[in-house]
Amino acid sequence: MENYIRFDWAMKRLLRNKANYAVVEGQLTTLLEEKVTIHKLLESESNQRG
Repeated sequence: MENYIRFDWAMKRLLRNKANYAVVEGQLTTLLEEKVTIHKLLESESNQRG
């Protein structure tokens, strides 16, 4: 498993720069075959369920 990258880590790193939002939106729109728009990014630390 040492060669795998966690999806949440990769997305968080990619989305640090707002210029990359369009790239991720395009990828998700293609995969889901539905228009995806990113409005804001939630911090994972505050988005956990207790």
